[in-house]
Amino acid sequence: MARETASASRGKPLTVSALARRFGLARSTLLHYHRIGLLKPGVRSASGYRIYGPDQVARLARIVELRNAGLSLQMIGRVLDARTPLADVLEEQIGILNRQVAQFRAQQRVVLSLLELTAAKPRRRTLSKETWSEMFRAIGMSDDEMRQWHTNFEQTMPEAHADFLHSLGLGTEEIRRIRAWSSKDR
Repeated sequence: MARETASASRGKPLTVSALARRFGLARSTLLHYHRIGLLKPGVRSASGYRIYGPDQVARLARIVELRNAGLSLQMIGRVLDARTPLADVLEEQIGILNRQVAQFRAQQRVVLSLLELTAAKPRRRTLSKETWSEMFRAIGMSDDEMRQWHTNFEQTMPEAHADFLHSLGLGTEEIRRIRAWSSKDR
C-alpha cells in the first residue's frame, strides 16, 4: 500500500528520490516508469534533476493503486493514456484472476492427492460439503437459511459461488444442481 497522504498533493515539487520515499517505492522503480513512459517528470532542474509536481504525484498514486489491484504496467498505461476505459481493464483483470484461482485450485487438488498417497493417515486440508453443512448447523442455521446463503452467494457472485462449490470437490452435475437450486425464486 502506498504511503501517499493528502499532504503530499499540496504542490511541493519533489525529486525522484523524495517521490519514491513518499510512496515507499524504490528510486529505480520510478526511473523504470520514466523509461517506459508511464511517469515522466514535470520538469528538470537547472542541475538536471527530475522534478515531479502535483500532477505527477497524482498520476503515481493512481499507478500504485492499479498495481495493488494486480494490473500490469501495460494495462495501467492503457488506462492512464485513456486508450482503454478502466472498467474494461478491470473486467479483464477479473478474468485473469479467476483463471489463476482455477489454476491454483487444480494445483491444490494435485498436491492433496499426492499427500493422501504418501501420508500414512490422510489429512484434510480443505473443507468438504459435509463439513460446511456441519459448521452451518453448529452455528444454528436451518436448511432454509443455508439455502438463502447459497442464493445470496449465487446472485451476488455467481462465478465465485461456482468456484466455491468446485473447491469442495463436487462433480459438475452436482454443482449445476446446487446452482440451479440456489437461483430458483422462493
